[in-house]
Order: sequence, then C-alpha cells, then structure tokens
Amino acid sequence: MSAVEAALGKKRTRRRDSDSTPRYPLPTFRPFQLCTLTDDIPVGADWLFEMKFDGYRAQVAVSGSEVVVYTRNGHDWTRQFKVVLPPLRKLTKGSALIDGEIVAIDSQGRTNFSMLKTGIAAGMPLKFYAFDLLELNGGDISNQPLLERKERLAELLGEPDPDEALQFSSHIADHGEKILETMCAGGHEGVIAKRADSRYVGDRTATWLKIKCTKRQEFVVGGYRPSDTGRGMASLILGTYENGKLVYRGRVGTGFTEAMRNKILAQLERRRMEKPAFSSVPLDIARRARWVKPELVAEVTYSEVTPDGSLRHPSFEGMREDKRADQVVMEVAKTSGSADLDPAIGKEIAAAVGVKLTHPDKLMYPGTKATKATLVAYYAAVAERMLPHIQDRPLSLVRDTDGDLQQSFFQKHKLPGMPKAIHDGQLEKMSGKESRILWVDDLAGLIAGVQMNVLEFHVWGSLRQQPSLPHRMIFDIDPDEGLNFRDVKQAALDIRSILEALGLQSWPLLSGGKGVHVVVPIIPEANWEKVKSFCQDFAELLARTDPSRFVANMSKAKRKGRMFLDYLRNGQGATAICPWSTRARPGASCAVPVTWDELPTFKSATTFDVLAAAARAQEPDAWQGYFDVEQTLTDRIRKAIR
Repeated sequence: MSAVEAALGKKRTRRRDSDSTPRYPLPTFRPFQLCTLTDDIPVGADWLFEMKFDGYRAQVAVSGSEVVVYTRNGHDWTRQFKVVLPPLRKLTKGSALIDGEIVAIDSQGRTNFSMLKTGIAAGMPLKFYAFDLLELNGGDISNQPLLERKERLAELLGEPDPDEALQFSSHIADHGEKILETMCAGGHEGVIAKRADSRYVGDRTATWLKIKCTKRQEFVVGGYRPSDTGRGMASLILGTYENGKLVYRGRVGTGFTEAMRNKILAQLERRRMEKPAFSSVPLDIARRARWVKPELVAEVTYSEVTPDGSLRHPSFEGMREDKRADQVVMEVAKTSGSADLDPAIGKEIAAAVGVKLTHPDKLMYPGTKATKATLVAYYAAVAERMLPHIQDRPLSLVRDTDGDLQQSFFQKHKLPGMPKAIHDGQLEKMSGKESRILWVDDLAGLIAGVQMNVLEFHVWGSLRQQPSLPHRMIFDIDPDEGLNFRDVKQAALDIRSILEALGLQSWPLLSGGKGVHVVVPIIPEANWEKVKSFCQDFAELLARTDPSRFVANMSKAKRKGRMFLDYLRNGQGATAICPWSTRARPGASCAVPVTWDELPTFKSATTFDVLAAAARAQEPDAWQGYFDVEQTLTDRIRKAIR
C-alpha cells in the first residue's frame, strides 16, 4: 500500500490568513450527504477511497475562534466534543464549514465506537477527521467537484501534528479492492468510495458509497428481556422501521459490560409501556418481554440476516444519541444489478417497433418516476424472459383510467382503437361455445399494452391453438390480511414438498401482490376438467389435513387467519398474472420468478419494482429448465390425493 503511505506522508503547508482577513458570520448547519451501502467496489481513477471511520459524523462551523459542532440531526454538541475544539479555534481568522467524523483511537490504531462513548463522558482525547469542505470565508463551495473541495480543505488544515485532535482524512484514487482488503485485514470497518467530480448533496446518493468489512448498523430498541433472576437486563429487543411500521429484527445479549447493562436498564425503565410498538413479535419472545417506547437506538454488529428477517450472531457496540429512532431502517446493499430504465430509450424502442406512444411522460404510478416510456423500457428489458410465458396465450388485461390506480378495469375482448400489435380472434371452448380472445406474440404487443395504459397482463394456462389442453397448473396462495409473509413462504415450500412426493416439479413466483404462486408445467395431455379437479382435490386435501392454516373455500369469512389455496385459476378461461408483468399496485411492483432456495430470503411478494425486476431479468434464469420439463398429470397422481 505504498500509495496510502505516500498520501499520509505528504507534507502540506497550512494556508495562512492575512491580518486583513475579514470576520465572516458563523456558517449554519446544512443536511449531510449520506452514503449508499453497496457490495460492489467501483473501479477507476474518478473514484476516491477513504477509510470508513467508526465514530460520530459531525459538521464543524468555524468563524475565527468561534466553533460549533453539529450532529447528523443538526443538534449542537459543542459541549460534548469540547476536547476537539482547541485546534479548530486556531484554524482560521475567516470562516469554514467542515464535514467529518469524530473518533476515538484504540491501542491498535483502530477507530472504536464503544471507546468513543466512554471517551465523551470521561473527556478522553478524541480526533476529528475532516474529509469535506462546504463553505470557506463566506463562500459556498459545495457545488465544486469533491477533489477540488478536498484540495482546499487540505490547504486550510496544513500538516497537523499526528497527536493533534484535528486531522485530514486522506484518500487514494482507484485501487478500491486492494484498499478494502487492507482495511479489513487491519480490523477496520471498511471504506468509503466517492466520485471525484461529485458536488455535495444533502441526501443519500450513489456518488458516495460505503463498503463494509462486517455487517453493522443501528437498530431501534423496542423492549428488553429480563435476566433469569428477574433483575437486570438479559438482552435488548431490536427492530427497524419499514413502511412506517416497527419490524422485529431479533435480540442482542452480548457485547455489554455490567456497567453498560445497568445504565441501559435505567434508560429502559423510564420508557416502559404496556404493549409492544412492533407490528408483530414471535410468541416465545413476547412471553417474557418488557416493552419500551421506541426511542433508543443501539449500534449492533451481526454475521447475517436470517430468512425470516432476524439478526444472526448479533453483538452490541453502543447506544447512539446522534440518530433518531424513526430514521432507522434496514440497510440493504445496492448491487451492480440495479437498472436504469431511461424514458428516452423507451420512446425510441416504441418508435422502432411501430407503436405510437402518446403522452410518454404520463406518470403511471403515483409516488414513483415510472412513466409510460419507463414501462416501455422495462418490457424491453424483460421481453426475452416474459415472451415465452405470454406468446399465443389468450389474455385478460388490467387497464388504468385515471392515473392513480383507483379506476382500473379488466378487458378480455377487442375495443375500438386498439393497436394492431394486440391481436384479436376467436376459439372454441370445451363447452362448444365460441369465444373472442386477445393475444400478443412479440415485444410490440407488450408495448401496445403500455400505450393502452395496461398495468397487468393475465394469461390462460393453454395456447390459443390448443385451448382445451393446459400447459401448466397454478396454486395461488392467498393469505388472510392478518397473516405474515413468512406464513405464505412456508405454505409454498410445503406445497412444493407434496408435489415432489407426487413426482411433480414446481417453480415459485412472487406475485407482486400479496402472495406466492406455485407453478407446475405439464405436457398438454390432460384436459381442463381433469386439471381443475386435481387442483381442487389438492386444495381440499390441505384444508382437511391442516385446517389451522388452509381453506379451500374462497369466502373471506372462512379464511380468517388462514390461507386460501386458489385452485379456481385452473379452469378454462381463468387467468393468472403473467411472469414479469407489472402490477396495478402502488410502487410499480412486478410478478417475478424466483428459485426455491432464495424464496425464504424475500420479505414480501412486492420485493421487485420495475427497476429491480429489470435488473433481475439480466441475471441467470431463476426458472432454468421450466420449459424443458416433461411431466404429465397422470391418473395415478390424481387418484393419490383423493
């Protein structure tokens, strides 16, 4: 790491103010630029890499000898951090607004958050590592490139003594993988990657990234478990906020000293409440829990998150007073698979396939940036995966009329003015009656649907050329409102096991709505009557053998606390959501195929929005082998479940 050593050892001369430097007002607090968590290390000289410090983020406002230290939430913590003030008071006769982190250094030379907490209370020596300069002598320089801001910061700081409280946070251009490897080997928390040309934005952005050596973040304390003696605190009950609800994330009972336990217990007792603030808690945890107002924030390290969303091997690092509880959410690493659905590309694609796209900038999902043109770009991204599931299959379309998802309707037949890429024809049903149908067979047909404000494509289980012989069966798990998605996932896994015992392979689909579809491809030999009869028998078998979990009756009154296994999607003329279709739901969620191995890791059926689904379509196919499987619904299988 010669480049690191060279950067650290480079001598800088501090910029000197002249005697005529005027007095500038003290800069005011401004929102911090925050980092996006990622597992991918950017490459190139336009990325600067710094050490990720394990301390308190701070903004320091300086005007001559007057100094104020602000926390991340804009609180004045000058008194708490008085030990770092002396060199800042001598820094300049002018003014500056500096971004950085206040840390404590342990005997191994690592920043130590637990030690920092003790150091604040005891007045121990601390250091302020400055890594950005937002204002200088009354001028706002936040719109200048980061590299220029850092150069001016380095000039302002000069070459501080290594023992001084004020230090410059050095950086290295490129070589991120090697820098991270070295930081992790040295027991540090990770690295921060920043675009050299980025301006300072008071928000979380993708121009500042954090790559961690270990998993670590803040959690809200919603309760605690008393020790077995009935006195003291055995563990903290943790959560994060998701969509306004406090979600249970497990317990942490290690990493405390006895003094810490006593101090935290006193804080908890002042916040006691009768009922939990969590949306739900496992019964075995709730039985012995004592609940508190969700106001305290704990920092915790852990090895991983379990499939049900709880922490594995958590260890307490310290309480945080610089972050509000309602700001704490579960951090999810952004990956290189994220997609950019450029509306301009969508417009070009529509023109290229011959579909006239009117009002391309119309917003299709309130609260998102998904326009008509965005959806065109989405279907172009997923077309290769989606078309085999929709080509030549009779369709039902869900169309939106008012742009707010409140007035949608189903369409099964041709209406005046429809684009030619959506085909219209007729077929003969098993009943002998003729039926008019719609179908598409290429990307132009999908884009024509977007032009018509179609938000959902529902397909038959058979081809229009063989309308009496289905190619697949679907078990749609429809949960009662009060059930957790964990219940749905377990139901899907149980259904898979039963089907395997019968000799049938299946694949899971996140519906983009409330549940999971278990999809079974079959050779088109058994007719609709036999398929529907089998699916009904299967649903009734589950309802008989596990009545506490399943019902085979679609009545919502009888579904209370249970799941309806919807077999009705397996009749001729019935439809189910097509894999990769968007849904007419807030957030632009999509129906996305997944593997059985990864199903337990998802937290909801709406995991994938159009951006995530488009990225997913570029990855290896989760349903590899789906169209190659040769299995038949035999009389032996049908009789086995009666």
